[in-house]
Amino acid sequence: MNPNQDKAGRDDLLDRDIQAVLREETAEIDPDEGLERFMAAVAANPKPQSSWWQRMNSWLGAVGFSPALASVVVMVQVGVIAALLATQPRPAADAAPEVIYRGITGQGHEAPDLKLTINPDTDFASLATLLRANGCRIVAGPSELGEIWVVVDDKANLPAIRKSLEESKLIDDVATHQ
Repeated sequence: MNPNQDKAGRDDLLDRDIQAVLREETAEIDPDEGLERFMAAVAANPKPQSSWWQRMNSWLGAVGFSPALASVVVMVQVGVIAALLATQPRPAADAAPEVIYRGITGQGHEAPDLKLTINPDTDFASLATLLRANGCRIVAGPSELGEIWVVVDDKANLPAIRKSLEESKLIDDVATHQ
């Protein structure tokens, strides 16, 4: 007989013997043996039922629900709000106006000076070159009708820039934006 088979056979025999002993001993034990004593101890010391209000007051101790507790809660709230406001970014005094929306900062949009209607045959590279040469920046558009809105960097020369754009074959119409 192989030594591994002999060992496996002895392990099986040991397992069967242990299971038989456990079955004999557990059969002799009454499952309700300690239950009567436990139930008697619980009945002797009943815990009174308390409402949530009573439990809250006992948890707060001597302070209870008082004006002092309300003041502490309000002061903590004020402190948290002040800390949150202190962490908000501040706009620079010399920068363009900023728009703050839900904690996100960004440059505000400038109001357009001119509305240009672009010739449908115009390619964007030629248009960009024309606008750059005249000191204009696109701030909105194009629309479905081929309109763009631009800001002129040199406001003093706005009439001359408008005339230059009107003379261009790339642009069909130039209008002052209100």
